[in-house]
Amino acid sequence: MGIRMASPLLRGSVYWFRKGVPDDLRTILKKTEEKFSLRTRDPAEAKVRFAKALAEVEERWARLRQGEVQLTHKQSLAIAGQIYREMVAEQEEDPKASFGDHAFDGLMLEKKDVKFIPITKNQALVDMVLGKMRERHENHNVGRIDAFLLREGYRLHPDSRQKLRRQVDEAIYAARGKLNKMAFQGDYSPDPEAEKFPVYVSPCTPKSEQSNDIPLLSVAINEWIAEKTRASGKKKRAAWSKGTAGSYELAARRFLELVGDRPLSEYKKRDAKAFKEAYLVLPKTEFIKKQFVGLTFSEIVSKAKEIAANAEAAGTELPFVCVDESTINKNIGFVQALWGWARKHYDDVPTNPFEGMKLTGQTDAVEQRDPFTTEELQKIFDAPVFTGCKSSKAWQTPGSHVPYHEGIYWVPLIGLFTGARSGEIIQLEVDDIVEERGILHFKITARRKGQKLKSTNAERKIPVHSMLIRLGIREFAEAQRKKGSRLFPELPRATDGHYSTAFSSRFGRFLNKLGIKTEKNSFHSFRHTFEDEALDSDISVNFVNSLQGHSNVGMAGRYGSGKVRLKALHAEFEKVAFEELDFSRVLAARNR
Repeated sequence: MGIRMASPLLRGSVYWFRKGVPDDLRTILKKTEEKFSLRTRDPAEAKVRFAKALAEVEERWARLRQGEVQLTHKQSLAIAGQIYREMVAEQEEDPKASFGDHAFDGLMLEKKDVKFIPITKNQALVDMVLGKMRERHENHNVGRIDAFLLREGYRLHPDSRQKLRRQVDEAIYAARGKLNKMAFQGDYSPDPEAEKFPVYVSPCTPKSEQSNDIPLLSVAINEWIAEKTRASGKKKRAAWSKGTAGSYELAARRFLELVGDRPLSEYKKRDAKAFKEAYLVLPKTEFIKKQFVGLTFSEIVSKAKEIAANAEAAGTELPFVCVDESTINKNIGFVQALWGWARKHYDDVPTNPFEGMKLTGQTDAVEQRDPFTTEELQKIFDAPVFTGCKSSKAWQTPGSHVPYHEGIYWVPLIGLFTGARSGEIIQLEVDDIVEERGILHFKITARRKGQKLKSTNAERKIPVHSMLIRLGIREFAEAQRKKGSRLFPELPRATDGHYSTAFSSRFGRFLNKLGIKTEKNSFHSFRHTFEDEALDSDISVNFVNSLQGHSNVGMAGRYGSGKVRLKALHAEFEKVAFEELDFSRVLAARNR
């Protein structure tokens, strides 16, 4: 979709962590991105380290968004002690090197028994020198405090900050004293000063590290995808194709990016709700590709919310169209499936937080795609690809060529006269057009390599309509049989594992060229068009369901198997005539 998922960045031979800082935190963090080395050349190890770093960064950002906090006396001392330990650890290998800069100016200023002897009677010069020393001392201490608080995700109330400042000043003074002993006395003995401070526990430490039973979300995602894509069974097939796995994993990792990485037991309804609300403002792909290229999912959501808020304040319309309800529900379903899997594989995983989270405004598939009107159908089948085009490549330009030997010609026609899905049609093989008891029919199946169906009910037999026979579907199939096994070999399967992906986009551009594309029509509209025409032709609902691969109740449910009543299906099927459509130009061009 043009959305960049957060992942390790290879720079040279080493992997790095790199992630843009959200707009609302940039003034606080005083930078536009988090970037640091993962210190590994191994891609597998980099993914593990990246996931941990991402969880810590997201957790830190979440705490910064919570606003100012008050520290207890013990917490403040623990932070001062941690700064003490870090300062000593940074310089203990070569403590004398620190005397080359101004880091120890403050040591002289703070010592009560140090007497300053002016080397000049110019008091203004003395004051200036001491002022610069104090300024360097101030900047050094404040800089350490600021860096530590931002790293750990603290935004302190002024009272707590003032208290912490005093305790850190004393801790840094003590650290300088310890380094002074190391540098000039060689004293590396155990440090009793460090033991005086309370133990500091970073809020960045994932709670999951203390649990062996309930994994992090990131771990569960990896194991889930690995299991679903693992080949098994006699035919060595995976439960999911590469494309299906990609869709499920994308949704799960977007959820991970949006709410952070925690043990599965710690996710609540509010996290699922945040995911749904993110999708409610998510622009469609076209806008993302134009305006949000290279941004992560959470960055896109943040930008979209900002644009929506500005539009509402100005009383103007949104400059983009949000994804539709079916897309939202589909992605909620993907992550919901992860929890369903996890509850079967791990102990103590609580109730699925996505349960009942889907939108309920549109539950009927009919509402999601409009059928084509008679006028729209006429424009489709009067187009050059059916009545004469310049060439197979220039199939939208008028001419004398009719590409009846290609999928661009047959797939829409089969869609209109069967109500089959585009993927079901494109994956057909020549052996899937067969004659039984004198009835030519399509076998919609997933029994051959590369074929798939939406459900078990989708496996069925559909009689070939007489109009397709008049147009030469039988002769076309025989010609294709001499070339190979597939009926439409020029329409390959996309990288997502679906035959329909590329063709659907191509067909959408075709509708747009004809001036009939809307938000609610697509190739799938043929399916609704066929169903409406069949019902208007007094074909029973059970027969329509059988032809379209829907489940029926009771004995009627057996029709869809194609094992019985093919003759009855054929008799009913021929009632679908589309009498209001004029196919004369299509027939004339085909005969020509």
